Amino acid sequence: MNLKRDVAVQTYSGLGLSALLAITILNIMLHNMPQSVKRAGEKLLEINSQDGVANAVTTVVVYFRGFDTLGEIAVLFIASLGIGLVLSSHSEHHHKVESSFILKTASKLLFPIIILFGIYVMVYGHLSPGGGFQGGVIVASAFLLLLISHQDFELSHSVISAFETLAGVSYVIIGLMGLWILDNFLGNFIPHDISQMGMLVSGGIIPLIYIIVGIKVGSEMSMIVQNLLKRSDNE
Repeated sequence: MNLKRDVAVQTYSGLGLSALLAITILNIMLHNMPQSVKRAGEKLLEINSQDGVANAVTTVVVYFRGFDTLGEIAVLFIASLGIGLVLSSHSEHHHKVESSFILKTASKLLFPIIILFGIYVMVYGHLSPGGGFQGGVIVASAFLLLLISHQDFELSHSVISAFETLAGVSYVIIGLMGLWILDNFLGNFIPHDISQMGMLVSGGIIPLIYIIVGIKVGSEMSMIVQNLLKRSDNE
């Protein structure tokens, strides 16, 4: 009984101290936070409106954090390359279990719908929740459906590599054009009228960047799932 009582006392004491610490930190933040920090969101929306993009998150991800997005794409490329190299020894003489008629038929019907939805998420990423990363993963899921349902289906490494190279080179070219025209890497050099905010053709280079990111993410994720499925089949 004493042991249980001691455990209960320690538990309640810990919870009480944690609550007190949280209240203290919150109080310090509310009363000592610089006014400039409090207005950061308003300033961000003000700058975002100058680029004519309805979805402020898009502007942050692909424009204000353009270098960070480039780094994320590079990390994904390295991961895809690493998985391909690690599993390369298991890529020969693999076979798949024959899928059911229902799965095969459903995959043929769903594939174009999923691809279309992925493209929609990429193209409209600057207007609504979505974007290149999300749309690329959706496109990859469509190819995953074909890979698990059709025994003879396989993605071409040369085609995927061509899409990856095209997307990567396009991203760098757009960034350098911004540097050349506006003295700012990834500068929004395409005319973007604020009155056109909410229209499909708006936002300057920002929707183009999202489409490029979607192509690269979709290509790399498709190759990752194919390599993983090959390894699973061999095992």
